[in-house]
Amino acid sequence: MTHSGSLKDHNVSDDARDIRGTTVRGSDGQKLGKVDDVIFDHDTMTIQYLVVDSEGWLEAGTFLLPADRIGIDPAHEDDLAAGVTRKQVENSPRYQGESLSSEAGWKKYEQMFRKYWDEAPVMHMKGSDRIITPPEEPAPVQASSTQSQQPGDREISAAQLFPERMTPVFSDPVPSGAKVTLRPKPVARAEEAASGATLLKPQWWDAFENYLRENKSDIQARCGQCESKAA
Repeated sequence: MTHSGSLKDHNVSDDARDIRGTTVRGSDGQKLGKVDDVIFDHDTMTIQYLVVDSEGWLEAGTFLLPADRIGIDPAHEDDLAAGVTRKQVENSPRYQGESLSSEAGWKKYEQMFRKYWDEAPVMHMKGSDRIITPPEEPAPVQASSTQSQQPGDREISAAQLFPERMTPVFSDPVPSGAKVTLRPKPVARAEEAASGATLLKPQWWDAFENYLRENKSDIQARCGQCESKAA
């Protein structure tokens, strides 16, 4: 059975860009920190999570981000953008790096960690590969039934105002006389996964994953779990 591991103090050769040290910014453009380590599948060598150093703003020091929340930063080509805010990070389960030494321990932690992020709303910024979490919006003011409609006024639906927000939630957000159907979140996520919807990663991210695959044997030789499985 496959397991996850991190690079720790593994030295990356000069011919490959090391993701560690890359700046990560949140959905609001605020700096979240720098990549301290990566957690990846030791079979496919695919990056699953980033361990980010908060550089002081978070009491815990480091925190974990899912790779599916990471993409290209349109404003900084050498950096990464995460579809999260500092507040979301503060409320997320504290990173437990020691759990990686145990397959059962990591599985338990990962389930708790994924549950938090999978239940958080995910939305894409219009015209960008970045994802955003919209702020809480005040309840709309209900117009009085006795209030007369001015000439030229017309009703505007929420779908027309916020099409990028409605699409992931409703099966048919286009204004019409028919009722819209609310899709359960798990169903919506399953449909997005089936369609291959994912955040676009920079080319150097793919190159780094290729580096991990090319050096798979060396990396696994430094892993206690890989050694025990091979024995």
